[in-house]
Amino acid sequence: MKPHHLTKFSLGCLLCLLTLAAGCVINIGSCAMQAKYEKTVDLSAPLSPGSTFAAQTHNGSITVKGADVSECRLKATITARAATEEDAQELAEKTEVTLEPSGDKLTTKTNMPTLKMNQSISVSFDANVPNKTNLELVTHNGAVAIADVTGRVNATTHNGKVSAGSVSGGVALNTHNGGIDCTQLSGDAQLKTHNGGIQVSYSQAAPSACDVSIVTYNGGIEFSAPPGFCAAVEAATHNGTVHTDLPVTVVGEISKKRIEGTIGTGRASSPKGKLRLETHNGSIRIR
Repeated sequence: MKPHHLTKFSLGCLLCLLTLAAGCVINIGSCAMQAKYEKTVDLSAPLSPGSTFAAQTHNGSITVKGADVSECRLKATITARAATEEDAQELAEKTEVTLEPSGDKLTTKTNMPTLKMNQSISVSFDANVPNKTNLELVTHNGAVAIADVTGRVNATTHNGKVSAGSVSGGVALNTHNGGIDCTQLSGDAQLKTHNGGIQVSYSQAAPSACDVSIVTYNGGIEFSAPPGFCAAVEAATHNGTVHTDLPVTVVGEISKKRIEGTIGTGRASSPKGKLRLETHNGSIRIR
């Protein structure tokens, strides 16, 4: 065979081999983690009012609702993914969720098997607890939702929306990528996200003086105050405007991007009463 024919033949073989290899990679990738198996676990444990419920998961959502009960009723949804349904089922069956009491605290515990490449497990929690319960909730990838709780609430997620409704014991909510939505609040609030808007409305029965801090970087802020709201207020944005429907006694210069002053009597009638609203890219509205 002539040298130039040999070269063409070699290049042709090489191209065929690369095409076959690419096809194998594509086929393997398309088959990875196609099978899913889901199972639920129902658990319950005594939980007296005033106690703390703590739940933590890496991939999965957390939903907690207060009710007129004297125990925690937990539904854990375990979702496993693998190359085959048999492998996914094995992963799910080997994942154990328990409720472990310690003093006045009840904590979820999750034990998972070691994962191989192209395998995953997510665990989501849906819990009913006594209305007067303190909450400590942490997830990395998933939403957090809380409702009808009169205890203190501390919730953190990295990727997911956080919502709270009818919470009166004070809330501290943090997320990095996701919005925050709170309705019918009746206590202090510390809310922070990096990418997402924040909407907050207070209950008509809320005290007139609360300490509120709301901070985001990329997103707007809407704050609806309780009746007779009194606070020292600081609201600022870099790219956006600040607008208030409530009368503010302004301190310093008047600006469309910053307001500093007092609403009502400020902190004169109470040691509480501070409102801080801050965003970089977004507008702020006080109602």
